Amino acid sequence: MKYPISKYEKDNENLQFYVNGIRILTPDEYQKLKAAIPKDEYKTKLDILLITGMRYAEYLRLYNHQEWYNEKRNIIHLPEEAQLKHKRKQRQRTINNLPSMFSYLLKDFWKARAPPPLESTWNKDLQRWARLANLNPYGISAKTTRKTIESYMISAGIPVNVVCLRQGHDSLTSMNHYQGLAFSDDEVRDIQRILTEWGISK
Repeated sequence: MKYPISKYEKDNENLQFYVNGIRILTPDEYQKLKAAIPKDEYKTKLDILLITGMRYAEYLRLYNHQEWYNEKRNIIHLPEEAQLKHKRKQRQRTINNLPSMFSYLLKDFWKARAPPPLESTWNKDLQRWARLANLNPYGISAKTTRKTIESYMISAGIPVNVVCLRQGHDSLTSMNHYQGLAFSDDEVRDIQRILTEWGISK
């Protein structure tokens, strides 16, 4: 089962941070999750997934296609074959506004001893690390990083059309998903700081 949530119960104190059953992480929760990961190579994988907001299938294919990353321009160009989602709105897209040191993350990613794990394995790993971080594992999966960065961009006031182009889906989807999120003022400030440091927000 790709998203094993049956043995966990939804966190009733954070119902506002679920999008279609997928858990959105606050900045503090993300740092706790990352700190619970025992190996640096897996911390790198988590950061790449969050910063890029890639679908896990795109991320897996990136491992075998270093040519999709333009180091000079610091962008990732995902061609049509990067993902096979039938309902995709864009056949290809470019992920830009990446951190200045992002090339080093990717080099570590490509130098890893083994390719990225299958999505089902990554889901189990995330839930195991969530327990170590004292986070409720319900809804934490490979989709968490993608939904989390989308929620950060919307909360930071980045125009919806910009978010949609970067993420590869239409504005209606983004707006419907994130209207109910309620980050605290401190969390919004943390989000804005993080996105500025990463170059996603100016």
